[in-house]
Amino acid sequence: MKRSPTASSCPLTLCFLSVIDPPLQQILAGGYFSGYRCVKVSHMLGPLRPSFAAPLYSHRTVNGGGGAIGEQPLSKIALHKAVLALRESTSVKAYPSLLGLKGEDMEWVDVELEHTEPSENDWVGVFSPANFNASSCYQESDSEMLSPYICSAPIKMTVTWTSGYNIDEAIPFVEWGLKGHQQGRTPGGTLTFKRNCMCGSPARTVGWRDPGFIHRFFEGIVAKHQVMYIYKLGHILNNGSYIWSKTYSFKSSPFPGQDSLQRVIIFGDMGKAERDGSNEYANYQPGSLNTTDQLVNDLENYDIVFHIGDMPYANGYISQWDQFTSQVEPIASAVPYMVASGNHERDWPGTGSFYDTPDSGGECGVLAETMFYVPAENRAKFWYSTDFGMFHFCIADTEHNWREGSEQFKFIEKCLASADRQKQPWLMFAAHRPLGYSSNDWYAQEGSFEEPMGRDNLQRLWQRYKVDIAFYGHVHSYERSSPIYQNKCVNSETSHYSGTVNGTIHVVAGGGGSHLSAFSPVNTTWSLHKDYDFGFVKLTAFNHSSLLFEYKKSSDGKVYDSFTISRDYRDVLACVHDGSHRIVNGGGDAIGEQPLSKIAIHEAVLALRESASVKAYPSLLGLKGEDIEWVDVELEHPEPSENDWVGVFSPAKFNASSCYQESDSKMQSPYICSAPIKIVARTHTFVLQPKLVAVSNYISFANPKAPLYPRLAQGKAWNEMTVTWTSGYNIDEAIPFVEWGLKGHQQGRTPGGTLTFTRNSMCGSPARTVGWRDPGFLHTGFLKELWPNTRYTYKLGHRLNNGSYIWSKMYSFKSSPFPGQDSLQRVIIFGDMGKAERDGSNEYSNYQPGSLNTTDQLIDDLENFDIVFHIGDLVYANGYISQWDQFTSQVEPIASAVPYMVASGNHERDWPGTGSFYDTKDSGGECGVLAETMFYVPAENRAKFWYSTDYGMFHFCIADTEHDWREGSEQYKFIEKCLASADRQKQPWLIFAGHRVLGYSSDKWYGMEGSFEEPMGRESLQKLWQKYKVDIAFYGHVHNYERSCPVYQSTCVNSEMSHYSGTINGTIHVVAGGGGSHLSAFSPVNTTWSLFKDFDFGFIKLTAFNHSSLLFEYKKSSDGKVYDSFTISRDYRDVLACVRDGCEATTLAS
Repeated sequence: MKRSPTASSCPLTLCFLSVIDPPLQQILAGGYFSGYRCVKVSHMLGPLRPSFAAPLYSHRTVNGGGGAIGEQPLSKIALHKAVLALRESTSVKAYPSLLGLKGEDMEWVDVELEHTEPSENDWVGVFSPANFNASSCYQESDSEMLSPYICSAPIKMTVTWTSGYNIDEAIPFVEWGLKGHQQGRTPGGTLTFKRNCMCGSPARTVGWRDPGFIHRFFEGIVAKHQVMYIYKLGHILNNGSYIWSKTYSFKSSPFPGQDSLQRVIIFGDMGKAERDGSNEYANYQPGSLNTTDQLVNDLENYDIVFHIGDMPYANGYISQWDQFTSQVEPIASAVPYMVASGNHERDWPGTGSFYDTPDSGGECGVLAETMFYVPAENRAKFWYSTDFGMFHFCIADTEHNWREGSEQFKFIEKCLASADRQKQPWLMFAAHRPLGYSSNDWYAQEGSFEEPMGRDNLQRLWQRYKVDIAFYGHVHSYERSSPIYQNKCVNSETSHYSGTVNGTIHVVAGGGGSHLSAFSPVNTTWSLHKDYDFGFVKLTAFNHSSLLFEYKKSSDGKVYDSFTISRDYRDVLACVHDGSHRIVNGGGDAIGEQPLSKIAIHEAVLALRESASVKAYPSLLGLKGEDIEWVDVELEHPEPSENDWVGVFSPAKFNASSCYQESDSKMQSPYICSAPIKIVARTHTFVLQPKLVAVSNYISFANPKAPLYPRLAQGKAWNEMTVTWTSGYNIDEAIPFVEWGLKGHQQGRTPGGTLTFTRNSMCGSPARTVGWRDPGFLHTGFLKELWPNTRYTYKLGHRLNNGSYIWSKMYSFKSSPFPGQDSLQRVIIFGDMGKAERDGSNEYSNYQPGSLNTTDQLIDDLENFDIVFHIGDLVYANGYISQWDQFTSQVEPIASAVPYMVASGNHERDWPGTGSFYDTKDSGGECGVLAETMFYVPAENRAKFWYSTDYGMFHFCIADTEHDWREGSEQYKFIEKCLASADRQKQPWLIFAGHRVLGYSSDKWYGMEGSFEEPMGRESLQKLWQKYKVDIAFYGHVHNYERSCPVYQSTCVNSEMSHYSGTINGTIHVVAGGGGSHLSAFSPVNTTWSLFKDFDFGFIKLTAFNHSSLLFEYKKSSDGKVYDSFTISRDYRDVLACVRDGCEATTLAS
């Protein structure tokens, strides 16, 4: 038995009970007793007041918990229904009956049982108080509590440092001093709390137990560091006598920066357990005693402990705190026992906790804040900093808001910034919930691999201030990441790290004792070591340059994972990158390989034969103004081979010596400039020294400079349409214009502007070297003051200097509806289409196998949609300029008839050192120049490719994911302004789109990086989507189709799947990147928010019938049929309705 300090006159009793009927179930399995007979009652034991605790129900947190973990079988033993069946022949005896005669805090009690008719269902329970009465149970309205439960159920006993003495009975103090020297005394403060301090049930009802009094002693300034002190607790009673505890000892902390051996223990989620094997409330911490015992046995070999949340799992059953403090007393009495707040200490709805769950059982932080001291400015806000020699610790409170702009965020930055790294080189961050990285199965299913919104704001602080290691609990297992920043491993080492601090190591150490948490089946790229077992972490700082990390199992105390860090102060000062390098698009390793570019024609061997020939006809194309014509090719060869091939070369008279050269280790002369632009071959195994067997006649167009490939786009005003086209005419040769007007009426003319770019406009190779091709000239005309929903005709013209005209063929388009106009409006959305050859020949960047299917489906259905959004990765030219002509030719039937709106993708924009957010070479040196020139978008600055546009009842906000979108950036301000500017009465359908997945995606690569989004994607933006009630957010980049539920903060907020009506309480996220490029695999994790996935090529169609009805359809490119759909029906009042984080401020003023 363990002593409880709160009672001197409340004895306990034991009851021997037997089953009446079969309803009695196994107590250890979590069942309950509905009928039993009390066979024998023991004598009373005293003076003791054993305590008990456990929740009657539990709510899941994101820690991998099982379904029935919160069930409390002992609480459901309804003693008020007991049947008395006392027998002379049956007895239960406990001895000794008086405990603690020598000041012991714990003593074993022997129990003797005798029963003439024993049964497997018999049991013995410990009850306290001994003279209990169910009628005295405190009642409160709670549908999940059935009277009387705990207050008349058997319990187990605990001990605590608290006392039963109030300040009016005795004065508390500590007597302490250097070991072997005269001792001094320091008075202690006294605290307690009452039932009414609890926030809800069970803490204020069936779980309540008087906690006694908690005393706080401040032992003042110790003059010497790392010196052994002794102390004991005392109370001066009113009669002048003393009550003493036994004597304890501790070693004082080292001076900040002191160079000495310093050892730290870190773990979370330990809980408590019974040493006698009996059941108890909240009995689901099977590893608790192992962890405790390992630490007790090794007490001489560490200096401070951090228990980072979820301490006793009392969950509202107050006496369990006594049991926990009794269990950790050998540790906490000898070394500083620092704690953090967890969900089982703090969370309760409507009390200011960040998570609105009842996990604390109504304690709402009161117990943790009172039972343990932390050096916080306000202990109701459980964040604090503390120094221990060469360590600086910043302890966060994950149960309060940590996001940017919050009070805690400011504290965290201040704490990290305050570390003097010359004195305290080892900077540690710790918190209960994983705000960094975790492969926990629950997190994976929620698609985050972190606490939702966890690392979004904090990771840039960790990086900026060079945090060495971040520790977390909550997930009941062990895991260590590589040094990581923005989901990217920044150091390939696994066991020794030296030099610059270029990323933070994230460690989950939540295996202190509570039930274990399963890992996700996804092997995340950043996870280096996992252990599904109980354990703890030990840090050893040998000096300012050397740190040892060890993970030890609780079962045997042996080391199962370790690493070392070695570095100097200059390594902490060194500059590191505050950006992300790698893209996440599910691409394969060899996708960028250009096999045709490696046909070295300059090394060809002449082997011309009279008997071999290749002929192409017709040789003159475009005689009737055609832009595209088929060419027939005839081959003759007396000795055919599987390795023969036919290639198309342009220009016809090429010379390898004219190839532009630039220093690039990856480029070998002469490559593209003398290679075929397309080939037909039986195999794709190309020899480095080809034999030239035959050469065809020349082929050309009648007017190679003629205007080509018109691309329509919305202008900056709703009644403006722009037309962009390509020609060979510079402004000094001919004046470009558009002749246009209402169909069947007189036509007018609008001049066109002319742009081009040179090789030096490109940012790198291949675009400025072997991939360069003169693009001709790009012209744009602005057709203004259009009538809404009206058919116009147009054609492209050039007036030559001699007064003659060059014309394109005639085209037509229908102007946009008036903003808010109630008419049928249809939108197509997709990303990542690329281009392909219709004749089956190979070409550069030939990895968009679905491209033609998507194109052809849209061409065939051209009469049934009004506008297209191609959201990034348009061509996949990757620096091979001529591919843009091929793409604009392919989409010309669409882009010449309806507005073809585009977004910027990584294959258009990204290049190191050019201002792109991602420092990759995905654009092949184009760095956005081609996309910004070849297509018009109504952006204020087309080098910043974000813009808004209206189409009738739709309002579109198009983001540029290749520029910074995070809070505080220029683009973030634009996005908020764009979303806020939507007049939802006129334009009820608010759509957000960007290339990379800033929302949710089950892509395999995202899963392996543990984000299920573009790293840092939704962190800043989701509050804007929620605040302004965005209906649907669209993305490309991932080459498949996926639709989420309406979701906010990784949680589905609507259970419907095919029809949504009423209030907008979350945004639907759609990946539509299956336009044509190679498909991207899905993660094996079935994320909770994902409703529909398709590993195929396809596109989206939105149909707004009116202001209240929207139809969403996903169609496959292979057949144009609908494979997924839903509808939205709502009124304007539904848009105005208040939702979580989407409400305007209100006032009580009249």
